Amino acid sequence: MAKPRLHMIRRLLLFLLLLPLFAGCAPAATATPTPTPTPAPTPQQPVTPEPASLTLWLPDWMALEDRPGYQALNESLLDYQTQTGVQITVIPKLPRGPEGLLSSLQKTQPVAPSLLPDIIALPFQDIPIAGANDLLQPLGDIYPTDVQEDLFPFAQAAGLVDDVWMALPFAADFEHLAFQPAALSEPPNSWNVILSSSARYAFPYGGSESSWTDAVLLHYLSAVPAGQDPARNAEALRRLLTFYEAAYQQGLIDENGGLTSNPADTWKRALQGNTPMAETTASLWLTRQDQATVLRFGPTPTQDGRGRYLMHGWAYAIITADERRQALAGALLQQLMASDTLADWTYQAHLLPTRRSSLIQWSNDDFLRFASEALEQGFLMPDFVQDKEMARRVHQAVRQVLSGQQRAEAAWNQAVTGW
Repeated sequence: MAKPRLHMIRRLLLFLLLLPLFAGCAPAATATPTPTPTPAPTPQQPVTPEPASLTLWLPDWMALEDRPGYQALNESLLDYQTQTGVQITVIPKLPRGPEGLLSSLQKTQPVAPSLLPDIIALPFQDIPIAGANDLLQPLGDIYPTDVQEDLFPFAQAAGLVDDVWMALPFAADFEHLAFQPAALSEPPNSWNVILSSSARYAFPYGGSESSWTDAVLLHYLSAVPAGQDPARNAEALRRLLTFYEAAYQQGLIDENGGLTSNPADTWKRALQGNTPMAETTASLWLTRQDQATVLRFGPTPTQDGRGRYLMHGWAYAIITADERRQALAGALLQQLMASDTLADWTYQAHLLPTRRSSLIQWSNDDFLRFASEALEQGFLMPDFVQDKEMARRVHQAVRQVLSGQQRAEAAWNQAVTGW
Protein backbone atom coordinates (compact mmCIF):
# COMPACT_ATOMS: atom_id res chain seq x y z
CA MET A 1 0.00 0.00 0.00
CA ALA A 2 2.92 2.34 0.54
CA LYS A 3 4.12 2.26 -3.12
CA PRO A 4 0.89 3.34 -4.71
CA ARG A 5 0.59 6.20 -2.29
CA LEU A 6 4.10 7.31 -2.98
CA HIS A 7 3.43 7.07 -6.69
CA MET A 8 0.43 9.34 -6.38
CA ILE A 9 2.46 11.87 -4.43
CA ARG A 10 5.09 11.98 -7.18
CA ARG A 11 2.45 12.47 -9.90
CA LEU A 12 0.96 15.33 -7.93
CA LEU A 13 4.33 17.02 -7.55
CA LEU A 14 5.04 16.61 -11.29
CA PHE A 15 1.70 18.16 -12.10
CA LEU A 16 2.42 21.11 -9.86
CA LEU A 17 5.81 21.63 -11.51
CA LEU A 18 4.38 21.52 -15.04
CA LEU A 19 1.39 23.71 -14.29
CA PRO A 20 3.19 27.04 -15.06
CA LEU A 21 4.28 25.63 -18.43
CA PHE A 22 0.73 24.69 -19.32
CA ALA A 23 -0.36 28.14 -18.34
CA GLY A 24 2.26 29.74 -20.70
CA CYS A 25 1.06 27.63 -23.62
CA ALA A 26 -2.61 28.54 -23.16
CA PRO A 27 -4.05 31.03 -25.72
CA ALA A 28 -4.03 34.61 -24.52
CA ALA A 29 -7.33 36.23 -23.75
CA THR A 30 -8.53 38.74 -26.41
CA ALA A 31 -8.42 42.28 -25.04
CA THR A 32 -11.49 44.42 -25.56
CA PRO A 33 -10.41 47.35 -27.79
CA THR A 34 -10.71 50.78 -26.29
CA PRO A 35 -12.86 52.96 -28.59
CA THR A 36 -11.07 55.98 -30.12
CA PRO A 37 -12.88 59.12 -29.06
CA THR A 38 -14.38 61.10 -32.00
CA PRO A 39 -13.07 64.66 -31.92
CA ALA A 40 -15.69 67.32 -31.48
CA PRO A 41 -16.33 69.27 -34.72
CA THR A 42 -14.42 72.55 -34.94
CA PRO A 43 -16.85 75.47 -34.98
CA GLN A 44 -16.84 77.15 -38.45
CA GLN A 45 -15.93 80.81 -38.37
CA PRO A 46 -18.49 82.92 -40.23
CA VAL A 47 -17.16 84.19 -43.56
CA THR A 48 -16.83 87.97 -43.48
CA PRO A 49 -18.08 89.42 -46.77
CA GLU A 50 -15.82 91.86 -48.55
CA PRO A 51 -16.82 95.48 -47.93
CA ALA A 52 -19.16 96.83 -50.61
CA SER A 53 -17.35 99.14 -53.00
CA LEU A 54 -17.87 101.28 -56.07
CA THR A 55 -15.34 102.52 -58.60
CA LEU A 56 -15.91 105.75 -60.51
CA TRP A 57 -14.06 106.91 -63.62
CA LEU A 58 -14.29 110.68 -63.81
CA PRO A 59 -12.64 113.30 -66.03
CA ASP A 60 -9.62 114.87 -64.40
CA TRP A 61 -11.28 118.28 -64.25
CA MET A 62 -13.78 116.76 -61.80
CA ALA A 63 -11.55 114.41 -59.83
CA LEU A 64 -8.43 116.43 -59.07
CA GLU A 65 -8.21 118.41 -55.83
CA ASP A 66 -7.17 121.69 -57.43
CA ARG A 67 -10.18 121.86 -59.77
CA PRO A 68 -13.30 123.95 -59.16
CA GLY A 69 -16.11 121.92 -57.64
CA TYR A 70 -13.85 119.23 -56.20
CA GLN A 71 -14.71 120.06 -52.60
CA ALA A 72 -18.47 119.81 -53.16
CA LEU A 73 -18.14 116.54 -55.07
CA ASN A 74 -15.80 115.02 -52.48
CA GLU A 75 -18.14 115.94 -49.64
CA SER A 76 -21.02 114.20 -51.41
CA LEU A 77 -18.98 111.05 -51.96
CA LEU A 78 -17.76 110.99 -48.35
CA ASP A 79 -21.30 111.51 -47.09
CA TYR A 80 -22.56 108.54 -49.11
CA GLN A 81 -19.63 106.43 -47.92
CA THR A 82 -20.33 107.30 -44.28
CA GLN A 83 -24.05 106.58 -44.53
CA THR A 84 -23.76 103.27 -46.37
CA GLY A 85 -20.30 101.92 -45.56
CA VAL A 86 -19.65 101.55 -49.30
CA GLN A 87 -16.03 102.22 -50.19
CA ILE A 88 -15.67 104.61 -53.14
CA THR A 89 -12.65 104.76 -55.40
CA VAL A 90 -12.34 107.62 -57.91
CA ILE A 91 -9.98 107.17 -60.84
CA PRO A 92 -9.24 110.34 -62.86
CA LYS A 93 -9.08 109.99 -66.65
CA LEU A 94 -8.48 112.36 -69.52
CA PRO A 95 -11.80 113.62 -70.91
CA ARG A 96 -11.17 112.40 -74.48
CA GLY A 97 -8.48 111.01 -76.74
CA PRO A 98 -6.47 107.74 -76.79
CA GLU A 99 -6.19 107.66 -72.99
CA GLY A 100 -9.56 109.23 -72.37
CA LEU A 101 -12.66 107.86 -70.71
CA LEU A 102 -14.40 106.30 -73.72
CA SER A 103 -11.20 104.90 -75.20
CA SER A 104 -10.23 103.35 -71.84
CA LEU A 105 -13.68 101.80 -71.59
CA GLN A 106 -13.43 100.30 -75.08
CA LYS A 107 -9.96 98.91 -74.46
CA THR A 108 -10.69 97.45 -71.01
CA GLN A 109 -14.02 95.76 -71.67
CA PRO A 110 -12.83 92.89 -73.92
CA VAL A 111 -9.61 92.04 -72.06
CA ALA A 112 -10.20 92.85 -68.38
CA PRO A 113 -13.91 93.40 -67.65
CA SER A 114 -13.27 93.07 -63.90
CA LEU A 115 -11.34 96.35 -64.09
CA LEU A 116 -14.24 98.30 -65.53
CA PRO A 117 -15.77 101.01 -63.36
CA ASP A 118 -19.22 100.81 -61.86
CA ILE A 119 -19.98 104.41 -62.85
CA ILE A 120 -18.45 106.59 -65.54
CA ALA A 121 -18.89 110.20 -66.60
CA LEU A 122 -18.86 110.76 -70.36
CA PRO A 123 -19.25 113.82 -72.61
CA PHE A 124 -22.54 114.00 -74.48
CA GLN A 125 -21.00 113.12 -77.85
CA ASP A 126 -19.60 109.83 -76.51
CA ILE A 127 -22.86 108.50 -75.08
CA PRO A 128 -24.20 107.17 -78.44
CA ILE A 129 -20.87 105.46 -79.19
CA ALA A 130 -20.70 103.76 -75.79
CA GLY A 131 -24.34 102.74 -76.03
CA ALA A 132 -23.93 101.29 -79.51
CA ASN A 133 -21.02 99.18 -78.24
CA ASP A 134 -23.12 97.74 -75.38
CA LEU A 135 -20.91 99.33 -72.74
CA LEU A 136 -23.73 101.01 -70.79
CA GLN A 137 -26.55 99.62 -68.67
CA PRO A 138 -30.15 100.81 -69.22
CA LEU A 139 -31.25 103.02 -66.33
CA GLY A 140 -34.97 102.26 -66.37
CA ASP A 141 -34.84 99.63 -63.62
CA ILE A 142 -32.01 101.27 -61.67
CA TYR A 143 -32.84 104.97 -61.40
CA PRO A 144 -36.18 106.72 -60.74
CA THR A 145 -37.60 107.90 -64.06
CA ASP A 146 -39.35 110.94 -62.59
CA VAL A 147 -36.08 112.91 -62.73
CA GLN A 148 -36.42 113.03 -66.53
CA GLU A 149 -39.27 115.51 -66.27
CA ASP A 150 -36.99 117.92 -64.41
CA LEU A 151 -34.23 117.76 -67.04
CA PHE A 152 -34.02 120.42 -69.72
CA PRO A 153 -35.13 119.08 -73.14
CA PHE A 154 -31.63 118.79 -74.58
CA ALA A 155 -30.54 116.83 -71.49
CA GLN A 156 -33.44 114.43 -71.86
CA ALA A 157 -32.32 113.79 -75.43
CA ALA A 158 -28.64 113.45 -74.46
CA GLY A 159 -29.43 110.55 -72.13
CA LEU A 160 -31.12 108.42 -74.80
CA VAL A 161 -29.57 105.86 -77.11
CA ASP A 162 -32.08 104.50 -79.64
CA ASP A 163 -34.87 105.76 -77.36
CA VAL A 164 -33.49 103.81 -74.36
CA TRP A 165 -32.49 105.78 -71.28
CA MET A 166 -28.79 105.04 -70.92
CA ALA A 167 -27.19 108.08 -69.28
CA LEU A 168 -27.92 110.78 -66.72
CA PRO A 169 -26.81 114.26 -67.88
CA PHE A 170 -25.66 116.42 -64.99
CA ALA A 171 -23.68 119.41 -66.34
CA ALA A 172 -23.93 121.63 -69.41
CA ASP A 173 -22.13 124.46 -71.19
CA PHE A 174 -22.69 126.49 -74.35
CA GLU A 175 -20.96 129.14 -76.45
CA HIS A 176 -22.29 132.69 -76.56
CA LEU A 177 -21.20 136.27 -77.17
CA ALA A 178 -19.53 138.74 -74.83
CA PHE A 179 -19.57 142.37 -75.96
CA GLN A 180 -18.86 145.92 -74.86
CA PRO A 181 -22.14 147.86 -74.75
CA ALA A 182 -20.13 151.08 -74.84
CA ALA A 183 -18.97 150.19 -78.36
CA LEU A 184 -22.35 149.09 -79.76
CA SER A 185 -25.61 150.95 -79.98
CA GLU A 186 -27.61 147.74 -79.60
CA PRO A 187 -26.86 144.10 -78.72
CA PRO A 188 -25.24 142.47 -81.77
CA ASN A 189 -27.70 139.61 -82.14
CA SER A 190 -27.75 139.67 -85.96
CA TRP A 191 -25.27 139.91 -88.80
CA ASN A 192 -26.80 143.21 -89.87
CA VAL A 193 -25.95 144.78 -86.53
CA ILE A 194 -22.34 143.66 -86.90
CA LEU A 195 -22.07 144.97 -90.46
CA SER A 196 -23.59 148.33 -89.50
CA SER A 197 -21.16 148.81 -86.61
CA SER A 198 -17.45 149.52 -86.54
CA ALA A 199 -16.75 146.93 -83.82
CA ARG A 200 -14.44 144.01 -84.48
CA TYR A 201 -15.72 140.50 -83.86
CA ALA A 202 -13.50 137.68 -82.58
CA PHE A 203 -14.71 134.11 -83.00
CA PRO A 204 -12.76 130.83 -83.38
CA TYR A 205 -12.50 129.59 -86.95
CA GLY A 206 -9.14 127.81 -86.88
CA GLY A 207 -8.32 124.31 -85.75
CA SER A 208 -8.67 121.01 -87.57
CA GLU A 209 -9.71 120.97 -91.21
CA SER A 210 -12.26 118.24 -90.54
CA SER A 211 -14.14 119.78 -87.63
CA TRP A 212 -16.47 122.69 -87.04
CA THR A 213 -16.02 125.37 -84.42
CA ASP A 214 -19.22 126.16 -82.55
CA ALA A 215 -19.33 129.74 -83.81
CA VAL A 216 -19.04 128.79 -87.47
CA LEU A 217 -21.59 126.00 -87.01
CA LEU A 218 -24.09 128.37 -85.36
CA HIS A 219 -23.55 130.94 -88.10
CA TYR A 220 -24.09 128.26 -90.76
CA LEU A 221 -27.22 126.81 -89.13
CA SER A 222 -28.80 130.25 -88.97
CA ALA A 223 -28.26 130.60 -92.73
CA VAL A 224 -30.07 127.38 -93.66
CA PRO A 225 -33.29 128.25 -95.51
CA ALA A 226 -36.43 127.42 -93.53
CA GLY A 227 -37.48 123.81 -93.81
CA GLN A 228 -34.30 122.66 -95.59
CA ASP A 229 -31.80 120.02 -94.54
CA PRO A 230 -28.58 121.60 -93.22
CA ALA A 231 -26.43 118.74 -94.54
CA ARG A 232 -24.35 120.03 -97.49
CA ASN A 233 -26.72 122.92 -97.97
CA ALA A 234 -25.25 125.04 -100.76
CA GLU A 235 -27.47 128.08 -100.11
CA ALA A 236 -26.56 128.19 -96.41
CA LEU A 237 -22.87 128.12 -97.27
CA ARG A 238 -23.32 130.88 -99.85
CA ARG A 239 -25.02 133.13 -97.28
CA LEU A 240 -22.35 132.35 -94.68
CA LEU A 241 -19.42 133.15 -96.96
CA THR A 242 -21.10 136.30 -98.25
CA PHE A 243 -21.44 137.60 -94.69
CA TYR A 244 -17.84 136.71 -93.88
CA GLU A 245 -16.59 138.50 -96.99
CA ALA A 246 -18.51 141.66 -96.15
CA ALA A 247 -17.27 141.65 -92.56
CA TYR A 248 -13.69 141.01 -93.65
CA GLN A 249 -13.71 143.79 -96.21
CA GLN A 250 -14.97 146.25 -93.55
CA GLY A 251 -12.18 145.19 -91.18
CA LEU A 252 -14.64 143.74 -88.66
CA ILE A 253 -13.09 140.29 -88.26
CA ASP A 254 -10.44 139.76 -85.59
CA GLU A 255 -7.81 137.71 -87.40
CA ASN A 256 -6.72 136.06 -84.14
CA GLY A 257 -9.80 133.86 -84.48
CA GLY A 258 -8.05 132.05 -87.30
CA LEU A 259 -5.37 130.86 -84.89
CA THR A 260 -7.68 128.97 -82.56
CA SER A 261 -10.68 126.68 -82.27
CA ASN A 262 -11.09 127.47 -78.57
CA PRO A 263 -13.36 130.26 -77.32
CA ALA A 264 -11.09 130.61 -74.27
CA ASP A 265 -8.65 132.45 -76.55
CA THR A 266 -11.19 134.91 -77.93
CA TRP A 267 -12.65 135.40 -74.43
CA LYS A 268 -9.21 136.38 -73.21
CA ARG A 269 -9.04 139.09 -75.87
CA ALA A 270 -12.41 140.42 -74.74
CA LEU A 271 -11.32 140.56 -71.11
CA GLN A 272 -8.17 142.41 -72.11
CA GLY A 273 -10.21 144.94 -74.07
CA ASN A 274 -8.61 143.98 -77.39
CA THR A 275 -11.92 143.38 -79.17
CA PRO A 276 -15.45 144.74 -78.55
CA MET A 277 -17.15 141.42 -79.44
CA ALA A 278 -15.91 137.90 -78.77
CA GLU A 279 -17.20 134.40 -78.39
CA THR A 280 -17.01 132.87 -74.92
CA THR A 281 -18.85 130.13 -73.04
CA ALA A 282 -21.12 130.02 -70.02
CA SER A 283 -18.44 128.27 -67.97
CA LEU A 284 -15.82 130.87 -68.92
CA TRP A 285 -18.21 133.69 -68.07
CA LEU A 286 -19.12 132.16 -64.70
CA THR A 287 -15.44 131.69 -63.88
CA ARG A 288 -14.44 135.29 -64.65
CA GLN A 289 -17.63 137.34 -64.43
CA ASP A 290 -16.18 139.45 -61.63
CA GLN A 291 -13.56 140.65 -64.14
CA ALA A 292 -16.09 141.25 -66.92
CA THR A 293 -17.86 144.22 -65.39
CA VAL A 294 -17.62 146.26 -68.62
CA LEU A 295 -18.96 143.40 -70.74
CA ARG A 296 -22.43 142.10 -71.42
CA PHE A 297 -23.57 138.75 -72.80
CA GLY A 298 -25.92 137.58 -75.50
CA PRO A 299 -26.42 134.85 -78.09
CA THR A 300 -23.95 134.23 -80.89
CA PRO A 301 -24.90 136.59 -83.76
CA THR A 302 -27.03 134.88 -86.41
CA GLN A 303 -28.45 135.81 -89.78
CA ASP A 304 -32.01 136.20 -88.48
CA GLY A 305 -31.11 137.49 -85.01
CA ARG A 306 -32.63 134.46 -83.28
CA GLY A 307 -30.57 132.93 -80.51
CA ARG A 308 -29.29 129.42 -81.05
CA TYR A 309 -27.54 127.48 -78.30
CA LEU A 310 -25.44 124.40 -79.01
CA MET A 311 -25.15 122.40 -75.82
CA HIS A 312 -22.13 120.46 -74.61
CA GLY A 313 -22.02 118.61 -71.33
CA TRP A 314 -21.45 115.51 -69.26
CA ALA A 315 -23.55 112.55 -68.18
CA TYR A 316 -23.19 109.73 -65.68
CA ALA A 317 -23.67 106.15 -66.87
CA ILE A 318 -23.66 102.79 -65.09
CA ILE A 319 -21.28 100.15 -66.42
CA THR A 320 -21.52 97.23 -63.99
CA ALA A 321 -23.84 94.35 -64.92
CA ASP A 322 -23.96 93.06 -61.31
CA GLU A 323 -27.42 93.78 -59.91
CA ARG A 324 -26.18 94.38 -56.35
CA ARG A 325 -23.58 96.88 -57.54
CA GLN A 326 -26.14 98.47 -59.86
CA ALA A 327 -28.37 99.14 -56.86
CA LEU A 328 -25.48 100.77 -54.99
CA ALA A 329 -24.52 102.81 -58.04
CA GLY A 330 -28.09 103.96 -58.54
CA ALA A 331 -28.30 105.09 -54.92
CA LEU A 332 -25.05 107.05 -55.25
CA LEU A 333 -26.25 108.77 -58.41
CA GLN A 334 -29.48 109.72 -56.67
CA GLN A 335 -27.41 111.50 -54.06
CA LEU A 336 -25.16 113.24 -56.61
CA MET A 337 -28.16 114.24 -58.72
CA ALA A 338 -30.27 115.51 -55.82
CA SER A 339 -31.49 118.98 -56.73
CA ASP A 340 -29.67 120.90 -54.01
CA THR A 341 -26.49 118.81 -54.30
CA LEU A 342 -26.32 119.34 -58.06
CA ALA A 343 -27.02 123.06 -57.66
CA ASP A 344 -24.15 123.45 -55.20
CA TRP A 345 -21.66 121.39 -57.19
CA THR A 346 -22.37 123.01 -60.58
CA TYR A 347 -22.17 126.48 -59.06
CA GLN A 348 -18.76 125.71 -57.56
CA ALA A 349 -17.60 124.01 -60.79
CA HIS A 350 -18.74 127.00 -62.94
CA LEU A 351 -21.06 124.83 -65.03
CA LEU A 352 -24.79 124.81 -65.62
CA PRO A 353 -27.00 122.13 -64.03
CA THR A 354 -29.19 119.99 -66.26
CA ARG A 355 -32.10 120.10 -63.79
CA ARG A 356 -34.47 123.04 -63.73
CA SER A 357 -34.97 122.67 -59.98
CA SER A 358 -31.20 123.02 -59.49
CA LEU A 359 -30.77 126.12 -61.64
CA ILE A 360 -33.48 128.08 -59.82
CA GLN A 361 -31.49 127.68 -56.59
CA TRP A 362 -28.78 129.94 -57.99
CA SER A 363 -28.79 133.67 -57.31
CA ASN A 364 -31.38 135.31 -59.52
CA ASP A 365 -29.49 137.67 -61.81
CA ASP A 366 -29.37 138.64 -65.49
CA PHE A 367 -27.05 135.82 -66.47
CA LEU A 368 -29.25 133.24 -64.72
CA ARG A 369 -32.21 134.40 -66.80
CA PHE A 370 -30.14 134.30 -69.98
CA ALA A 371 -28.80 130.84 -69.14
CA SER A 372 -32.26 129.55 -68.31
CA GLU A 373 -33.55 130.65 -71.72
CA ALA A 374 -30.57 129.06 -73.44
CA LEU A 375 -30.99 125.78 -71.59
CA GLU A 376 -34.67 125.59 -72.51
CA GLN A 377 -33.92 126.22 -76.21
CA GLY A 378 -30.61 124.35 -76.39
CA PHE A 379 -29.94 121.54 -78.86
CA LEU A 380 -27.29 118.87 -79.32
CA MET A 381 -24.62 118.58 -81.99
CA PRO A 382 -26.37 117.75 -85.30
CA ASP A 383 -25.49 114.52 -87.07
CA PHE A 384 -24.16 116.14 -90.24
CA VAL A 385 -21.05 117.39 -88.43
CA GLN A 386 -19.76 113.81 -88.74
CA ASP A 387 -19.45 114.39 -92.48
CA LYS A 388 -15.69 114.96 -92.55
CA GLU A 389 -15.55 115.93 -96.21
CA MET A 390 -18.20 118.60 -95.76
CA ALA A 391 -16.42 119.91 -92.67
CA ARG A 392 -13.10 120.04 -94.53
CA ARG A 393 -14.57 121.90 -97.49
CA VAL A 394 -16.41 124.43 -95.30
CA HIS A 395 -13.36 124.97 -93.13
CA GLN A 396 -11.17 125.61 -96.14
CA ALA A 397 -13.66 128.04 -97.71
CA VAL A 398 -14.14 129.98 -94.44
CA ARG A 399 -10.40 130.41 -93.89
CA GLN A 400 -9.81 131.51 -97.48
CA VAL A 401 -12.53 134.16 -97.31
CA LEU A 402 -11.61 135.46 -93.85
CA SER A 403 -7.95 135.72 -94.84
CA GLY A 404 -8.73 137.53 -98.10
CA GLN A 405 -7.28 134.74 -100.25
CA GLN A 406 -10.53 134.17 -102.14
CA ARG A 407 -13.79 135.94 -102.80
CA ALA A 408 -16.91 134.38 -101.38
CA GLU A 409 -18.28 133.19 -104.72
CA ALA A 410 -15.07 131.41 -105.74
CA ALA A 411 -14.65 129.75 -102.34
CA TRP A 412 -18.29 128.67 -102.37
CA ASN A 413 -18.05 127.15 -105.83
CA GLN A 414 -14.92 125.22 -104.93
CA ALA A 415 -16.52 123.88 -101.74
CA VAL A 416 -19.85 122.69 -103.16
CA THR A 417 -18.17 121.19 -106.23
CA GLY A 418 -15.80 119.23 -104.01
CA TRP A 419 -18.28 117.88 -101.52
